[in-house]
Amino acid sequence: MIISDYIKTKTNILKTNNNMSKFISSTFGLISGRHGTAVAMISKSTGKNYLRIHTVPSDPKTAKQLAQRAKFGFVTSEMNCFHNLFKITFGGNQGVSHGLSLAFKAVTGTYPNFSFDYSKLVLSTGGLDITGQVSCLKTTGTTVQCEWDKTIGFQSNDNDAVNLVFFEENDKIGILKRNVAVRSAGNIEIVLPDVWIGHEIHCWIFFSTANDSMNSNSRYISAVQL
Repeated sequence: MIISDYIKTKTNILKTNNNMSKFISSTFGLISGRHGTAVAMISKSTGKNYLRIHTVPSDPKTAKQLAQRAKFGFVTSEMNCFHNLFKITFGGNQGVSHGLSLAFKAVTGTYPNFSFDYSKLVLSTGGLDITGQVSCLKTTGTTVQCEWDKTIGFQSNDNDAVNLVFFEENDKIGILKRNVAVRSAGNIEIVLPDVWIGHEIHCWIFFSTANDSMNSNSRYISAVQL
């Protein structure tokens, strides 16, 4: 009785597309858990019993899979210091995920020797015009002079806000200088932390509308040696 009832249920499972079928048995009553090659469960919403075929998770750990997992771990770890910036430029916690997905495009090298090409790292996206020529040079101490093209296009205004991002790679410290000038200014001097003396600093620029409703794409400027 028990054997025939079990075989009948298992046969019904194999006939379904998703390897699951409703389980009704006066012999077993309601059951749950692993039973041989089957797994029984009770739906919380309906209280009905279901039975599905137990499948062993496949984890072959091929070279391609190992490389992809390592790349994902590398990006997640290296970009952790950019999370708060991504929340600002891409919008909240979902913005963090979007920023991380864009960061994959900046990864160079092959497993297990990955690195970042920071010139390809995107920190902001949007429909506002980005600048043409741009530069960032050290003047004295930790002061840098940043200059940008002031040309006004269809998707830009004189009063667009200028945002600058500076990142010290070794200590993984980044600084956002937000709304430090307007597009029409064309240049500004920024004083960076004294602890960065002697370090190489990566620099980006992006613009925002005056009401902060739209950003431009970010543009990598250069690496500056302080």
